[in-house]
Amino acid sequence: MRTYVGKEYGRYVMMHLSKGEGVLESIEKEIKRLEIQNGFVASGIGSARKIVFHRIADTEDNPTNEYITEEGPIEIGTIQGLIIDGEPHLHITWSAKDKTFTGHLEPGCEIQYLSEIIIIELLDVDLVRRLDEFKVSYIDQR
Repeated sequence: MRTYVGKEYGRYVMMHLSKGEGVLESIEKEIKRLEIQNGFVASGIGSARKIVFHRIADTEDNPTNEYITEEGPIEIGTIQGLIIDGEPHLHITWSAKDKTFTGHLEPGCEIQYLSEIIIIELLDVDLVRRLDEFKVSYIDQR
């Protein structure tokens, strides 16, 4: 286990995404524009017409991912995750008419009516991601 303690919050960024906008693409654009190095997505909700995500497909030491695209009327229950060294690692929980899924947010998710997202910047941590022996990234100090 690794633990990193900080005390300083920076800016908070409230985003409103409209019909047709890409979820991950919009978040990445704002992170880059505002030069946010470390932070977290505290909340994300909305409606979508297309969701693209991946999830683990097995429990082997070297992970295999399954990529899924779903289209139709979709409610986004939550988007959350970390921003480490300017890169978001976000998960999404969503539901369609007869199913609910959660997984790693991928490019290509499109908003149907709206999405509201808040990013909170962390100022006093200097973190990066490194790969472990299974090629899974972990958080470490720079």
